[in-house]
Amino acid sequence: MLFNSILYFIFFFIVFFLYWLFYGEIRKFILIISSIVFYAFWGLNEEGILGIRWSLHFFSIILISHYFNVLMWKFPKKKKMILYVLIFLLIGNLAFFKYSNFFKKLVFDLGISYDFSQRTGVFLPLAISFYTFQILAYSVDLYRGVIKEKRSFVDYFLFIVFFPQLIAGPIMRHSDFFYQEPVLEKKKVYVGSWYILQGLLKKVLVADPMGELIYPIFHSPETFSNISIIFGGVGFSIQVYCDFSGYTDLARGSAMLLGYTIPENFSAPFFSRSAREMWQRWHITLATWLRDYIYIPLGGSKFSQFRTYINQIITFTVGGFWHGADYTYIAWGSFWGFLIAIERFIENTLKIKTVPEKNFILIVLKVLFIFYLFSLGALMFRASSISFPEREYSSVEVMYQLLKGSFVNGKDKLKDEFLQNNGDIVFINQTMGEDFFKLNRITFEDTFLILVLMTLLFHILQYNTNLIDKYISHPFVLFLLAGFIGGILLPVLAKTGNQFIYFVF
Repeated sequence: MLFNSILYFIFFFIVFFLYWLFYGEIRKFILIISSIVFYAFWGLNEEGILGIRWSLHFFSIILISHYFNVLMWKFPKKKKMILYVLIFLLIGNLAFFKYSNFFKKLVFDLGISYDFSQRTGVFLPLAISFYTFQILAYSVDLYRGVIKEKRSFVDYFLFIVFFPQLIAGPIMRHSDFFYQEPVLEKKKVYVGSWYILQGLLKKVLVADPMGELIYPIFHSPETFSNISIIFGGVGFSIQVYCDFSGYTDLARGSAMLLGYTIPENFSAPFFSRSAREMWQRWHITLATWLRDYIYIPLGGSKFSQFRTYINQIITFTVGGFWHGADYTYIAWGSFWGFLIAIERFIENTLKIKTVPEKNFILIVLKVLFIFYLFSLGALMFRASSISFPEREYSSVEVMYQLLKGSFVNGKDKLKDEFLQNNGDIVFINQTMGEDFFKLNRITFEDTFLILVLMTLLFHILQYNTNLIDKYISHPFVLFLLAGFIGGILLPVLAKTGNQFIYFVF
C-alpha cells in the first residue's frame, strides 16, 4: 500500500474518519488495527496467504522485545545481561533474514566455499532494518535509564507499528512519540496537508521522472561520457533525496493529521558545506542513531585522534551495511567515514579551517564541492548488477565502471582505444560515420535542468520554513491543496505509483 497510491488515500481517509470519531484509548486500538492491516497488506500482496508470515514474524519480534524490556524493569541488577541477549537476538534475526546470502557470497569470494549458487531461500521481512533499529534504541535507552516510565504492551506495540513511519522511518525514539496528546488542530491539518502535497510533488514530479532519465547511464555506464556519468550521480542524488524526503513528508503529514508530530529526516542537505554537516542534514534519524548507539559506545572522540578516526569509519561503514547486503553499500559507508575523518584531521591536526563562513563565493564553491562528493557516493550507492545475454556484471564491477568512467570516459576514449589496437580510423569514418566513436550523452537536458531547479526550490523552502508557514494557515489554501491533490496528482498516481527507494532497506 504505497503512500503515493489512491489505495493508500482511501485507506487513510477511513482511518482518519474512524480515529477522530471515537475518544480515549479506543483511538490507540484503531491505530494498532490500521497498522496491522497496513503491514499485512504488503505480505499478502506479494505472496498471497503465505505472506502472512511477514506479519507473524514482525509481531513476534515486538512481543519478544517487549518481554525482555519487562525483564529489565523487573530485574534491574541483571538488565545488562538481559539487554545483551536481546541485542544478540535482534541482530541475529536481522543478519539471518537480510544478510544470509551476503555472508554466503563473502565466504564464496574468500575461496572457503564453492556453493554460492545455492542461495538461502529466506524471505526478507518488510522494514526489518528500520524496526530493528527502533526497537534497539528503545531497549538501550531503557537500560541506560533514559526511559523513566514503564509502558504497557499496547503503548509499546503502537510505538513500533505506527503505520505512517513503519516502512521507512523516520527511526523514532521513545521521546519522539510518547508524551504527545493527539488533538485535531486547524494548524496541524493545514501543515499536514502541505506535507502530503509536498511529498507527492517530490515523488511524482521529480524523483520518478529523474529515475527514468538516468536509468540508461546505470544500465550501461561504459557507453556514456564522463560528464553524463557525473550527471547520473547528480541525478540519482536528486532522485533519492526527493524520493526519500518525499516519503518522509507523506509520513509526517499523515501522522500530523492523526495528531502526532514525528521527526524530520532532512534539512536542506545539499546546502551543506562539509561532510559532517551533510550528515547533520541527511537521514537525520539514522545519523543520530549511529552516533548514539555505535559511535559513542565505541568511545567517540574521548580517546586519541587516530582512535576517533577509526570510530568514525567503523560507524559509517555500519551505516552503509545497514542499507543493504552488498559490497557497494559497505564501500559507500566507508567512503563517508573516511571523508569525515579526513575533515577532522585537516581541522584538528593541520589546523586548517575547511568550512567558509562569510565569503559567499567560497561558501557556494564549498557547497558545490560537497554535492560533487555526494554525487560520487551516489554512483556507489546506485550501482547494481547488470545482466546481458553474453555476461552478467556484478554490482562491484558496475560501481568500478561508474567511478572510473566519471574520470576517464572523455570524448576520444573509444577512438584512442581503437587506435591502440591498430584500427583504421579513416575506414571507420567512411563506412560508419564520424559519430561512431562518440560516447552516449544524457538525454532531455532541459528536463534534467528543470528537475534540478525544482529540487533547489524544495531546499529553499526547507531551509526557510517561514516562507511557507505564513501562507498555509488559511482555509482557501487548504482548499487549493485538496483540489491539487485530488484533481491532478491522484490521477497521475493511478497510472504510476512507483515504489519508494528506501522500501527495499
